[in-house]
Parts: sequence; C-alpha cells; structure tokens
Amino acid sequence: MIALVFSLLFLPVCAILAGLIVWAKNYGQTLDDSDLIRDFLVTLLIWALIAWGASRTDAVRIYLDPQFRLQTELDAHPVYATLKRVTPDDHKQLHNFLLGQLTQGATLPEAFVQARPLLTWMTNHHLGFSDQEARVAWGQVTVDALKELQANTPNLCYIAIAAQRLEQQATVQAFSADNALAFQQAVVGVYESGSRYHERTSNEPAPEFDDAAREYRVIDEAISQRFGEDVTKQLDKKQFPQPPMAPAEQICAARIYQLEAMLERPQAMAATLLDSVLR
Repeated sequence: MIALVFSLLFLPVCAILAGLIVWAKNYGQTLDDSDLIRDFLVTLLIWALIAWGASRTDAVRIYLDPQFRLQTELDAHPVYATLKRVTPDDHKQLHNFLLGQLTQGATLPEAFVQARPLLTWMTNHHLGFSDQEARVAWGQVTVDALKELQANTPNLCYIAIAAQRLEQQATVQAFSADNALAFQQAVVGVYESGSRYHERTSNEPAPEFDDAAREYRVIDEAISQRFGEDVTKQLDKKQFPQPPMAPAEQICAARIYQLEAMLERPQAMAATLLDSVLR
C-alpha cells in the first residue's frame, strides 16, 4: 500500500516542489513562458532524480517495500544469517519454513519459535562437525528447554524429544525469553564451529571408543534402575512414537537425567556422549 501511494504521488509531489522553487526563484520578475517552462522542467527533473535516488536507499525501501523490509529483518537475525552464510541447504529449509509461517499470519518472532523443532533437528545432525564446547553448550540448552517444557506440560516435553512440531500457542508460551535467546546462541555456536571444522587442528583429543562406551553403559544402567528397561530401550533406539509407549512424564524425566549425567562428565567425554544420543 505504501509503495502504491508513493508511486501515485511521486510525480505530483515533485511537480509541486519544482513549481514552488521556480516561483520563489523568479518572484517579481517577468519571464517568457518558454523560460518558465524550461526552469520548471529542469527543476522537476532534479527533484525526480533526488526522490528516485532516495527511494532506492535501504532506509527508505524498508518503509516502501514490505518484501525488502522482511528480508532485511531476516538477514539481521543471527540464526538466519549464520545458516545463510554457512550451510545453504539448511538455510533454504529454514527460509521456506519461515515464509510458510509468515504467509499464515505469524510475526517473525513467532515464526522463529515455530521453527524450533526444525532448527533442533538440523542442529542435532550438525553436531558431529562442531567442537566440544559447542556440543556441551547445545546439550545444556537442550536440558534447560526440556525442563521448561516438562514444568509446563509433560506431553510437550515428549513431543520435543520426538522432534515433533508443537502447537503454535503452546510453543509460544512454553519457552522463557532467556531460553529462547540461549537456544539461538547455541544454534549459532554449533554452526559457526562446524564451519571451521576443516581449519581446526586436532587439539581436542576425543576419548577412546571403549571408554565412551563404558561411560554410556554406566548411565544406561542408572536410567534402567531408575526408570525401567522399557524407557531405557526407547532412549537407546531413539524411537518416540505417538502416543508414547510409557508415560510421557517418565520418558521426559529419563531424557533429562540422561543428558545431565552426560554433562557431568569432563568436556571431551560429555561432548562425545551428547553427540551419540542427540545426533
């Protein structure tokens, strides 16, 4: 609408300004009509060029062009900008998802909240390329998010573990502002770290496979004793059907216990264990 009004008023406004300038410049003088017309046309052309040039600047286009304003807001978002620069394929998925949400009437912040399951799924699959610090940070954010969901409704926690989409209203209300910010920072950390995968020197010695397997079994046995074998098998197989095979609250508590137990290990071991269960 603003762009349409601008296009309709562009020449009339320039003509009015040009006429005022020519009138002020030649006030009290007697000139031929040809001279007045020439001055008017020259002034009109100058104003038209100035107005057209101003309309092409980013500051003005943000107000005139809704598509440009939206793209500018998207490019300013740290998660969107990082994926756009680092992983074109993941960026395309995110871009298409956000556009779908926006065309349905969601605001940009709401669209990013709805994109959490997609971003979680993509970040989990990108963990193998990130460094240990980024993986541990992502594991901590995952635990914090599950706790917030569990406190809200256990079934929301289970849906998040299963990487299924939450209803819009439930999703908006489920996460605190601090968790939303930490989530975005953790996503950026994983992707930024992954983009430097081939540049990093091997200064992060990973634990031996047997040592990692031993630690995993210790945690697995603790989960089995606390929550039962059925829940443990479900976590091991990474299969989370709907409806859940065990109470959602129990599975959610077991996942939180599992991730927290892994986060208690030294960074190298924690990063390896987290990668094995989240990716």
